Amino acid sequence: MWRLWLWDCVHTNVPQKPAWFQILFSVMSNSTTEIVPLRDSPPVNAAALAQTVLLVCVKYGSDAETAQYLESLRQLQGQRSLQVLVVDNTVGAKPDEGSKDSDVTLLRTEENLGYFGGARTGLSLYLREHPLPDWIIVSNVDLVIEDSQFLNKLSALRGKPRLGVVAPSIRSALTGKDQNPFMRRRPSAARMHAYKWMFRSWLLLNTYELAAAAFHKVRHSVQGRPRMSPDSTEKPDATIYAPHGSFLIFSGEYFRAGGTLDFPCFLFGEEIYFAETVRTLGLDVIYEPSLQVLHHEHKSTNLVKSRKLARVFASSAAYCADTYFPLK
Repeated sequence: MWRLWLWDCVHTNVPQKPAWFQILFSVMSNSTTEIVPLRDSPPVNAAALAQTVLLVCVKYGSDAETAQYLESLRQLQGQRSLQVLVVDNTVGAKPDEGSKDSDVTLLRTEENLGYFGGARTGLSLYLREHPLPDWIIVSNVDLVIEDSQFLNKLSALRGKPRLGVVAPSIRSALTGKDQNPFMRRRPSAARMHAYKWMFRSWLLLNTYELAAAAFHKVRHSVQGRPRMSPDSTEKPDATIYAPHGSFLIFSGEYFRAGGTLDFPCFLFGEEIYFAETVRTLGLDVIYEPSLQVLHHEHKSTNLVKSRKLARVFASSAAYCADTYFPLK
């Protein structure tokens, strides 16, 4: 059983404004949870109000990025349909006492539960007191939603048959690359096991990561900012294999069909896990480039992985290869 604390995290780089965003948790002996949605929202249309959206974002440090992310959520049309859980895995961190410009209430765990460990805990608490939403978004906090119509565009996808996960356009601020589709087609077993063996080496892992980042950075510099995906011929609503894990939009149907957030690894590899889960359930992952997200990636994990983090990466790669692509 987790012990949860409420804490006020003060952010120093956000302009002063009235308290606009609160998530109130009442953690009693029965662990009941109450969530208050965003306040001071602009008028929204009936279609946006008809949907319910839960966003579970998981942070480790990254206080400034969290403040920017939450500020971008405040700009969304239809935000009254949105409820937010911020799960903080940072162990032993204290609120910044340097400024009182802005504050936000976060759910803080007693230990670092990892990405989907934290998301799973937040979702479990929410569902004790609330029905299943139309959409559940699981994300990092080093993101910004630039399009104020994001929720309204998401609402247009409701009712699409066999829809399990929506992959938005996630543009990397580091390289300019659209990180979706993460994989258009299911990879071969040989490819997955090649990754498994390559990522066992700290040197090879970081060489691969740096080379990929440099390639996409140069490509973006030559081509300029893409309107959608820089190298994509995908059309809106295109069915793909795997979505990028930094911002995953799960439909309610995914959970009604038996899907869960039970990815067993601490970090990395969730893309393959959810791609295979959706595939097993007979649902689809669709790429929808009209949904725009900006990703300030590597704020928590860094582009160059430490040896400890590289071991986590290698463990996740081995799990995915051995579980879903066994060699015959």
